[in-house]
Amino acid sequence: MHRTLLDISETARYLRISKSTLYRWVHQKKIKHIKIGSRVIFMQSDIEEFINSNRTDFK
Repeated sequence: MHRTLLDISETARYLRISKSTLYRWVHQKKIKHIKIGSRVIFMQSDIEEFINSNRTDFK
């Protein structure tokens, strides 16, 4: 199974948010992430899950 990993810059660009907002979400544990040493990375599948779980459907 191929898993795509994204760094902070790629993830912020993908979500169209600032890196500081993304770092804040990581600190607040609002978004799944992987920490390797001082690096923070994200699995693209977790980002997709995050997007879908924050989706609002209007009826």
